[in-house]
Amino acid sequence: MDLLSIVLLGTIFLFVVSVVQFGYLFWSSSKLVEKRKLKKRLLSISAGGKHGSEKLTLYRKKVFSNAGPLEGFFLSLPRIAALDRLLLRAGVPINASSFIFLSLALGGLGGFLGFRYLPGPVTGLVVCLVSLGLPTLWLRAAERKVLKEFQEQLPEALDLLARALRSGHALSSGLEMIAAEMTGPVASEFSAVVDETTLGLTLKEAMENLCERIPNQDLRFLTIALLVQKETGGNIAEILDNISRLIRERVQFKRQVETLTAEGKVSAAILLCMPVLMFVYVYFVNYDYLSLLWTEQTGRYLLGGAIFLQFAGALIIRKIINVEM
Repeated sequence: MDLLSIVLLGTIFLFVVSVVQFGYLFWSSSKLVEKRKLKKRLLSISAGGKHGSEKLTLYRKKVFSNAGPLEGFFLSLPRIAALDRLLLRAGVPINASSFIFLSLALGGLGGFLGFRYLPGPVTGLVVCLVSLGLPTLWLRAAERKVLKEFQEQLPEALDLLARALRSGHALSSGLEMIAAEMTGPVASEFSAVVDETTLGLTLKEAMENLCERIPNQDLRFLTIALLVQKETGGNIAEILDNISRLIRERVQFKRQVETLTAEGKVSAAILLCMPVLMFVYVYFVNYDYLSLLWTEQTGRYLLGGAIFLQFAGALIIRKIINVEM
């Protein structure tokens, strides 16, 4: 049995395992909705920040035991916990082990097709690496979408919290109202804050964990305001109104900047993609002509210089079109 056959069989095995796990998760989410919601909340706490971790050890062990031996092993790894938190934040209906199996399966499939049908072993390796990284790139795009939605929902959550405080509710009750009445990432993240305070963490630890999970500057301002108010007192409702107004103005200004820089971003994408697309086109149309770039010494110098200039141009264009806010 040759190497390509072994790679193909391994890819098929990983793909089947991923499909079975995805089917099980879909069945459990439809049949055992409440249990899955509880498990998701526990997983959110388990994959949360570093503050107050000693108080959550018992609940982490409970999450690991409910998740099964394989998933518990993956969740116990430091970087996989971050991956599980990323999957939960992006709203992807698979767990960490399924995502890893799916990535390996796509990488193996891309490598098999590349080595089998494309000229040159380097091409097969490139296709394998690109296929392996596609799920991660898609997950990062989903994360950016969720973070943007969180940014847009945060002013409404602050208005709701300010109204709750003016009506006589405590701060903890206001956070529970956000978790119960809001939707989307704001509701899930503040639900994790409420759960952590219920499990024994202080408000400072729970809010710092929230800032660890959501890298948002306005959320950091909110955390500082809540902690200072808790120590010194003051009109927290008015502070929340000011923060909410500031966030809305920042969001509006950011949209205006995106509109003004849209043309530059499109031009940058075209300028950066055209050399790569032409390289791929000539690679398939006239491989012998293009292969001089890595078979000849002068060609290797030219190829290295082209790659360096491509990255340098990308950095310069990014510096031009990005606006610090």
